[in-house]
This record gives sequence, C-alpha cells and structure tokens, in this order.
Amino acid sequence: MNATLETFQQDVIDASFKTPVVVDFWAVWCQPCRILGPVLEKLEKEANGQWKLVKVNTDEEPELGQHFQIRSIPAVKMIHEGKIVDEFIGALPEVEVRKWLEKHLPNESKSRLETAKAMLQAGNLAKARKILESAVKQDSANDEARILLATLLLPDEIDKAADLVATIADEHPLANKAQAIRTLHRLAHLKETAGEPKEDWKLYHRGIAAFKKGKYAEALETWIELVGRNRQLDDDGARKASVALFNLLGNEHELTQKYHRRFTSSLY
Repeated sequence: MNATLETFQQDVIDASFKTPVVVDFWAVWCQPCRILGPVLEKLEKEANGQWKLVKVNTDEEPELGQHFQIRSIPAVKMIHEGKIVDEFIGALPEVEVRKWLEKHLPNESKSRLETAKAMLQAGNLAKARKILESAVKQDSANDEARILLATLLLPDEIDKAADLVATIADEHPLANKAQAIRTLHRLAHLKETAGEPKEDWKLYHRGIAAFKKGKYAEALETWIELVGRNRQLDDDGARKASVALFNLLGNEHELTQKYHRRFTSSLY
C-alpha cells in the first residue's frame, strides 16, 4: 500500500492501533530501496496480517519525509499504537530484517511475559510461576521467561533453576541473574575442603544453609562477616556469594538496600 499526506493518518496512524505498521520511505532512483522493497513485501506476505507494510515515496511526498526527518533512504519505521517503536536505515539483509521484526512485533509469548511481570510486581508469585512455566513450555528459547522462572524456583528447586539458565549467554540483559543462580547452585552443593580455618568454613556453610532455607538476610550477614576476615576461602567465595544474592534480589530489594553498604565496607 502506498500512503500520501492525505491518507497517512488513516493508513498508518489509525491503522497502527489495530496492527503494527511498517513504513518504508523510498524513492524510484534509490538502488538500495529497490533491494529492500521486495524483502519487506515478501515478509509482509509471510506474516499473514501480523503487520502491515505501507510505502511512502519521498519524492512524491516531501512533506512526510520532512515531518519524519528522513535524511537517508531507504528508511524504515515501525509504528504501533500511534508511536514509532523502532527504525532502521539502509538495505539490511533479509535475515536482519526478520530479527528486527521479531524483536518488536507483539506476540502471545511477549504478552504472557508482560502478564507474568505484572503478577511478580503485585506479589502474586504462584500466578506468575504458572504463566512462566506455560511460556517456557510453549517457547523453550524464551530466555527471559526461563530466567524469571528460575528466580522463582529458588531456593527449594535450585537444581531445576540452574538447568533453566545453563545456556543463557553473557550478552543477555539478565545475564547477571543467570550467573547469580549458577553461583548459588554451586554453593548449594559445595563440600568443605582442607587447608582453611574450621571456624571460617563453619561460617561460610552457615550462610549457605541459611540461603537454602530462604533466609537471605542471615545468609548475607554471615557472608559479609566472612568477607571481612577471609577473602581466600573458596577463592573469595563469600564475596561472590554476596554479589550473586544481591544480583538475584535486585537493587531495589529491601535486603540489598540494607546490606550493600556494609558489604562494600567489608571489602576494604
């Protein structure tokens, strides 16, 4: 579909409240536009109504080009519910355009994830877990759902939690939580080794036992005490354990707020 200044409101803005609209700003003389255009048209057909493609010829509709500050073409913008969701410039390869679409298009999996987050925010952990389990079952590649579900399984089902985050890449936005779970999983199965003071090992394991019982404040108390007196034990294990628990809880959690300053002071 081609849009003009007169039809843009109806064909793009109004339509975007029903389904996302991808707007392709192009011109006849633009060779990269001729490459990208067929790719977008092909993907629109494959989408079967999941999104709509609208083309704007910037030579014929200069006002629209000026309004959207188009300085280079092809320029592609996704508009959803009247707002620009994302955009890119240039003739991206088909595989990159697919990734861009998948990242921003709404779908059932994303909808479930947002509902689960709302349940977590409201403190309805049982409902959140049920939704996340369903999301992971439906899409095992949904890394965010796997990480959020794993955090809900701690500490009682720590082995299952560790399995859920085993393949999370370091580049993932929630990689710190995945690493925290892996660190705490290791601690949950840690055996005492020779060569360190018995009292320090007892303190270390007291923190681990407290964590396994869900007594996170007690765990932090003991680990932070140990950080101040023995950084060598288990290769700085108490510090790593404290960091893992802080990352798991998040910066806004009351225990992070209460203990992080004391933890930082114990490092020096």
